Amino acid sequence: MGHTLFGALGLFSLNILLYCGHAQGVPQSVLTVSPSWTSPGDSVTLTCSVKPPSAGWRFFWYKAVPDMSRYSYYTYELLAGGTTGTEQDSYILHGQTHTAGYQCRAGRGDPVSYNQYSYVKFVWSGGVNPAASLTVSPHRLQHFSTESLSLICEGNSAEWRVKKADEDGYVSSCSDWGEMTGSTCNIDIRARSGVYWCESATQSSNAANITIHRESVTLHCRHGDQRKEKAADFYKDKTLIEMDRHVHRHFGVLKPKGQPSPK
Repeated sequence: MGHTLFGALGLFSLNILLYCGHAQGVPQSVLTVSPSWTSPGDSVTLTCSVKPPSAGWRFFWYKAVPDMSRYSYYTYELLAGGTTGTEQDSYILHGQTHTAGYQCRAGRGDPVSYNQYSYVKFVWSGGVNPAASLTVSPHRLQHFSTESLSLICEGNSAEWRVKKADEDGYVSSCSDWGEMTGSTCNIDIRARSGVYWCESATQSSNAANITIHRESVTLHCRHGDQRKEKAADFYKDKTLIEMDRHVHRHFGVLKPKGQPSPK
């Protein structure tokens, strides 16, 4: 059993269509996930609350399933044992192995009257699933918009799509900020920072939290004696990013903001 969402602008827009503008006076379900980043085998707790709060609700839990026949579409399937809902406002997922999206709603009365669905929340996998994996090329998590960047999907599928969630939760597809060729998404200058992952009809990959900088910054290290060339170590957020024998060096990284070097 499942319900199909209609839309073409990612999950955020899909939810807006589903909720029909959040009809005034209809309680809203709010889903939280903990933890949001996992390693293979971790347990995840879904918690559903109703706004404004009231008593007597039963909670229903859904998982997002990619619909590869339509651009950015998903279907939502009830999780096992969820046909009658639960009295508890939390649901534990055991043995999480890959990136996945979830949704909840609440209902009460006989016959059941449901409130609005929650916005979708994703649980990101930091481990590689052999059936679906994402490779970032060049292999790093910080990039510049002027650089070429490819996201490569591999695994047990002939058809893939690459998705991204930004810091506001808006979900979009490769064609919004790049070009999908086979199983590879080549990102263009429209791309922004966010969490990226691969999807097929049956699998979702590990996720990568990629930062895309709009410009480069030159770091300068000045020694007390300008006449002597000495080794210069550069740090970002207390992490060594470069060791160099020159006093002045141009880097494709951002300068740490007031962050002292480690002892």
